[in-house]
Amino acid sequence: MKRKMNNNLKQPQSRQDSASHTAQNHGVESETAFEGILSPGEQRLRWFFVAWLTLSCIINVIDKNTLAILGPTLKQEFGLSNQYFANLLNAFLFSFAIMYTVGGRIVDKFGEKISMAAFILWWSVSCMLHALARGAVSLGIFRFMMGIGEPGNYPAALRASTSWFSKSERGLPIAIWSSGSSVGNLLAPPMIAFIALYFGWRMAFLIPGSIGLIWVLVWLLVYRLPARSLERMGVPVKSQVSEEKKPHASESLLDLLRNRKVRAIVLARLVSDPVWLFYISWTPIYLTERWGYNLKDIGLYAWIPFIFGAVGGVFGGSFSDKMIRRGVPPAQARKRVLFVAGAIAPLGMTIGFAYSSAISLALIAVIAFIVYIWFINTAALATDLFPARIVGTVLGLMGTAGTLGGMGLNWLAGYILDHYHSYTPIFFIAGSGHLLATLILFFFLKDGASGSDSNQHNTKQ
Repeated sequence: MKRKMNNNLKQPQSRQDSASHTAQNHGVESETAFEGILSPGEQRLRWFFVAWLTLSCIINVIDKNTLAILGPTLKQEFGLSNQYFANLLNAFLFSFAIMYTVGGRIVDKFGEKISMAAFILWWSVSCMLHALARGAVSLGIFRFMMGIGEPGNYPAALRASTSWFSKSERGLPIAIWSSGSSVGNLLAPPMIAFIALYFGWRMAFLIPGSIGLIWVLVWLLVYRLPARSLERMGVPVKSQVSEEKKPHASESLLDLLRNRKVRAIVLARLVSDPVWLFYISWTPIYLTERWGYNLKDIGLYAWIPFIFGAVGGVFGGSFSDKMIRRGVPPAQARKRVLFVAGAIAPLGMTIGFAYSSAISLALIAVIAFIVYIWFINTAALATDLFPARIVGTVLGLMGTAGTLGGMGLNWLAGYILDHYHSYTPIFFIAGSGHLLATLILFFFLKDGASGSDSNQHNTKQ
């Protein structure tokens, strides 16, 4: 281990000196792989946390997508137009957008353990309350409530990743738990369709929500930080966590938005996130109205594109990690992967011209692959560009921007469908999102003095 560290750092002779030297240069965390610092038990424990965070993302998406999967059923049950269904979607997204930023601040202030438990408990109970809906208004209220809890899952999971994995290791675990969203998308159609067909649509909200309560119990019993182990191994705890205790001025959201890097990555998510929000919200209705699918068909086939989303998430994270290990600066590695994926994304424009449901699903699968590459690498890019004390807040801003953009696209989709009865212009608009985001990052997030170093001294640029 010492020989390996000497080869990498070329200076310190002891493990403690090595960690101190790296911590001094990087301020927030040691660049040494935590795998060589943590005890064997904690090395196993951190991968259990990755698995449990993956499960939280699966539950998060299943609970969120239940409304979309049951969209055709609920439209008929309550006599909803496409525009009113868009309003239900946006009731969730409105509170989601606000709490994505607020949730990031909560995570930064209270830590990932308590924050994650509170968020999941709230959204799980809110999901279960959908079973009591007696009309469109009560359904909208419960959607709004659910949106308060759901977004906090992601900044809390990201903070847990920064606590247990060094920068050079972080892409893969982030990719794994983020791909849980794609697994949730994969499981949701057959699971929700099965429950609704055999037990009624109300149970399709009640059962998934109850699973979250079990998740919270295990999380509270098991999760902890690795600081004690790092201290025992001779690595100063401040190299990973004391950044939060240093006398930094507290950056307001306005301060962060003055940072050109923050503006660039937030704007990129503003135009790229709505793409996937549209697909997960409207695909079941599209398959029903365009190709005549019923609830059983949705359960049998609507999960297929999400396999490619899961693969794209893991591929995108591991490939950028591999580039970093070969010497490519972290921010450059993430952006290269994003640029290639963004150049392929306009294929989504052709979905409106597909002449069979199979071709439509195949093209949606390609978009799912691209979308998850973007989710994972933009999240990892944020950890590369900004110090740990503001990563949760920056991720919250990214999510808020993307959600607000999704509200706009939802409203536009409902309007176009009710007035022009065509999905073609909507697919064309969605197909341009990632290409536009790629151009934003290319022109406004130039390579230079990036990473946590420059930002920890001056968040305003």
